[in-house]
Amino acid sequence: MDYFECVEKVIKERRSCRVYEEKDVEDWKIKKIIELAMWAPSAMNRQQWYFVVVKGQKLKEVYRALEKSFDYILPRLERFFAKTPKVITFTKQFFKSLDRVPVIIFVYYIPTGDDYSDLQSVSAAIQNMLLAAHALGLGTCWMTGPIHMEDEINRVLGVEDKKLVAAVTVGYPAKKPPTPPRRDVDKKVVWLN
Repeated sequence: MDYFECVEKVIKERRSCRVYEEKDVEDWKIKKIIELAMWAPSAMNRQQWYFVVVKGQKLKEVYRALEKSFDYILPRLERFFAKTPKVITFTKQFFKSLDRVPVIIFVYYIPTGDDYSDLQSVSAAIQNMLLAAHALGLGTCWMTGPIHMEDEINRVLGVEDKKLVAAVTVGYPAKKPPTPPRRDVDKKVVWLN
C-alpha cells in the first residue's frame, strides 16, 4: 500500500465511537495523539491549542458537568432526529456513560483576540487527533456539547483563561460503528474554470 492509500484508508475508516471496552489506553498512545495534533496547521503558526488529558478519578469528578451538557443539545437532537428517536436515546446513553470512558481530552485554545482563527486552528488539531487515534487502533468521539458546561468543567479541571472547543473521548472501540452514508458529491461541490 502506498502513502496515499494509507492516508485515504485512515480517513475513510475513521468513525465516531461511543462504546468503549473497559480497558486502559496506554499513555504513550495519548502522548503520540497529542504530538500529532500539534502538527496541524494553525493561523499565522500561533499554535494556540491547549490540551487537558483526563482519566481515572478526575474523570469521575468532571462527569457531572459532562452529563448535564446533554440537556443543552437535546433541543437540537429533537429537531434534527425527530424521525429517528433512537439516535436521541443512543446519544443520551452515551452522555450518561461518560464516566466509564477511559480517557477524555479537553481541547482548548489560548485566546489571541482572533477567535475565528483560533477555533479553526484548534479544529484542525482535533482532526489530526482523531486520525492518529484511529491509526493506533483507538476510537474517538469529537463532542461539542460539553462547551455548554465550560465554567463548571474549568472549575473541576483548574483551567483559566482558555476557551473550551471540544471534549474528545478516547478508548478501544467495543464495536465497530457503522459507516454513515456520504452525501452526493455533485450537490456539494461546484467547479468553476
